[in-house]
Amino acid sequence: MPSGRAGKLEFAIGVLFLFHLVLIVAVLLAIQSRFDLARFGISQTADEGVKTPNITLGAYGTTDLPAAGDAETYDTDNLYEKIDGKAPMYQEAGFESLTTQRFASGQNTELGFEIYLYDMGNSRNAFSVYSRQKRADATDLPDIPFGYRTSNAIYVACGKYYIEMIGFAESDDLVSAMKGIARKLSGKLGISEGDKIAELELFPSEGTVAGSWRLQLRDAFGFDGLTDTYSAQYRAGEKAVTIFFSRRAGIADAQAVAGKYQEFLTSNGAKVISPDSEALKSANASVLDFYGSVEIVFATGTFVGGVHEAEDRQAAEKVAEVLIGQLKEIDD
Repeated sequence: MPSGRAGKLEFAIGVLFLFHLVLIVAVLLAIQSRFDLARFGISQTADEGVKTPNITLGAYGTTDLPAAGDAETYDTDNLYEKIDGKAPMYQEAGFESLTTQRFASGQNTELGFEIYLYDMGNSRNAFSVYSRQKRADATDLPDIPFGYRTSNAIYVACGKYYIEMIGFAESDDLVSAMKGIARKLSGKLGISEGDKIAELELFPSEGTVAGSWRLQLRDAFGFDGLTDTYSAQYRAGEKAVTIFFSRRAGIADAQAVAGKYQEFLTSNGAKVISPDSEALKSANASVLDFYGSVEIVFATGTFVGGVHEAEDRQAAEKVAEVLIGQLKEIDD
């Protein structure tokens, strides 16, 4: 039996050991609570505030078109491996990641398609890529706000995601199947209030062609001073005219950008002509003849706006009047 002094020493050592053990466990728990599992491709728990839905693209296959192979993922460093030639456009628009998945019929491998799910960081970036990629012969999907189809593909912008579904062959049955998957996938991804593109509401409600909206984040119409520029087709009678606007930091900035854009046009051969419209004269709008087409540039309040490549001058000036009135009303 240990002496009294030895017993006290052993007791003190035991307490010290337990103290260090508790301390080590506490440190490990603290580290674990801050550990970034996302670095290893593992989603955080719900109470960490998951912002990206857990999407398994392979689960969207059907009996006739099951998933073929595993999903593939790409980041900014290797995106070019999947979409060589187009990667810079996505990267400049805020691209973060791409997940792809193939689907194919067991009876006919040519009857299949591939989903490209781009995470563009926010809804504006996703809409910009979607709108710039939209083809002239596209058919809008009535039940998906930003969605259209071609003869062999489906394209959708949903929140911060841009989705392409590319068929390996032209087939109405294949497109129909892809439309069904697009609806389910859009429903899973969802759109929050913050995902809405508020600027689209700034176009005149009457005359603007639904589905014709475009967003160029930079270098609109070849001019590097026009950033965050929204455009759309506006129908004046039987004439279709492209209208555009960009909201600037302030009135002085809007006037400066409008002036520089006019200089850009004239330096490339445009000729300034006097407006027929008294409203355009009052607004100090510039009307230019650009090799037979009409350009109109103006600044009103914090907006730069105008008309691009119009074929008919009278229609262009009439539409510019409508746009100026609309933007003035918003600024007021």
